[in-house]
Amino acid sequence: MNRISRRRFLKIAGFGAGAAALAAASTRRLSGAIPAGTAGVRTVPTYCDICFWKCNAVAHVRDGQLWKIVGNPDDPLCQGRLCPRGTGGVGAISTRIACVRR
Repeated sequence: MNRISRRRFLKIAGFGAGAAALAAASTRRLSGAIPAGTAGVRTVPTYCDICFWKCNAVAHVRDGQLWKIVGNPDDPLCQGRLCPRGTGGVGAISTRIACVRR
């Protein structure tokens, strides 16, 4: 019987998981913009600049004002989700604008 060591098993399993993740990520393309579902709302592709991950995001602009930030579902890193820091970007932007206007 061919015995496999624990270390070799973990190497093979790690390589297999990494290869599967790479294959899944390479089949998805990043799209430019996501169509808006609401009339009068414009979507602008952007990225979150709050942390070092730089996740792709989509900013929803209504009447020239930023009102919502969501993750880009085509981004293989965030897969359409943003952390609380990313979704809180609306508050961070409005605070910066208020400080500049004073």
